[in-house]
Amino acid sequence: MKTHIMKALGAAGSAGALTLLCLVGAGGAASASPSPAQPAHTVSVSSLRVPGSFQPAAASFVSPAWGVVLGGSGSASHVHRAQLAVTADGGAYWSLMRAPAVWLANASSSLPQVSQVVFADRADGWLYDQYNSGQIWVTHNGGASWREITLPGNIATMAVSARAVYAVAGNQLYSSPLGWNAWMRVNARTRYGPMTGSTLAVSGNSVWFGSSTYLWTTADGVHWARYPFHCPAPIYGEPYSLAGISAANRSDVAFLCAAATGMYHTFMKVLVSFNGGRTEWQTLTAPPSAGDVAAFAVAPGRFGVISIAVVTPGLDNIYRSANLGQTWTTFGIPGTGGGTPLTSLEFTSPTVASFVAGNPAIHGELMRTTNAGLTWYPVRF
Repeated sequence: MKTHIMKALGAAGSAGALTLLCLVGAGGAASASPSPAQPAHTVSVSSLRVPGSFQPAAASFVSPAWGVVLGGSGSASHVHRAQLAVTADGGAYWSLMRAPAVWLANASSSLPQVSQVVFADRADGWLYDQYNSGQIWVTHNGGASWREITLPGNIATMAVSARAVYAVAGNQLYSSPLGWNAWMRVNARTRYGPMTGSTLAVSGNSVWFGSSTYLWTTADGVHWARYPFHCPAPIYGEPYSLAGISAANRSDVAFLCAAATGMYHTFMKVLVSFNGGRTEWQTLTAPPSAGDVAAFAVAPGRFGVISIAVVTPGLDNIYRSANLGQTWTTFGIPGTGGGTPLTSLEFTSPTVASFVAGNPAIHGELMRTTNAGLTWYPVRF
């Protein structure tokens, strides 16, 4: 499963009822009563081949076989028009999906920009510029058409459950039913005060939204509960904060706490829960401390395989544990160096996962594993 590392009442679509949120019962649990989702229609993927100079910037896979990669083609020196490459066979063959008129994130450009891609299925997808904008470009017909939506606050992360799409914007959680543009803030009022956080994870219908103080969770996307959450005590005066959540299933959830000390050095602790986040236990051994945290993921199904992507001044690394944090191994990512960015680390089965290293401006690579992260190989377009 994919997780989303730290660092949505928008213009609702004209075709679709809004999700209504209300408070119910004692204990602060809230419920959402969504209208039925509008059916989404799949369209044929374009037969255009991906240009030979195409390089990835981010990726979203909905199964081991089907996924979409956001990227661009051309020289590294210019602003890249966003392109979407799609595969239905795990990366053996790629073709182009129609993309909106947006460009890959570039600080020197004032053009509409995106840096991340999220797809729920072959019809529903979203593009956004992480941390820099509240704008989302959405399709409900496999790229045949796109619409721009704006949420309040910069979007930190997005994730898709079995029924809805979620976005964290300005430390608030927003959602819309799949197939609709009907964004509403989730649990705007509870007996505990505002529902805020920075880290998001999903598994099936279950959702976790957390901060370094509280964890909000739902097993059905409707009724929410709040539990206290605490990272370990500070280390050498540096406080730990919640840096990632990832779930193997609705019960088995892992939490990454990190204390960054600068110079590509981060103390990390992994906490695990076997009851959906009500209580947590620290794993036996801490991951290595070299690098800045970029992504965190656990394999779905059987709880055990944990992966952490870190950026270093040398080779970037994937730290992997196959025994729930008892021991850790290190995979050095070829071709990285000098702080190459890492993104889109996600598992789509107990053995298949992928991530993106770099981007078209500094040589991007889509990396894939079919043995639960024991080895990784670059995917060619």
